[in-house]
Amino acid sequence: MSELTTMALVAIVPIAIGAAFAALAMRQISVSAIDGMTRQPEIAPQLFTAMLIGMALIEALCIYTLVVTLVLAGKI
Repeated sequence: MSELTTMALVAIVPIAIGAAFAALAMRQISVSAIDGMTRQPEIAPQLFTAMLIGMALIEALCIYTLVVTLVLAGKI
């Protein structure tokens, strides 16, 4: 395996895993929030706000994964 292939794998695999888990977590947050909104429509604004904050934190984690992976790929 060449050095370029190794660098590509080191960069791609963690990003793909991080993005996949982030997408699954965001899906779960959305499903739970929509379920709560349909059960209790009067608290929909609070649930929507909590959902957006949770998704923003998960997206930040995904971006941190990208940054760390790129830093590690640059050291190889």
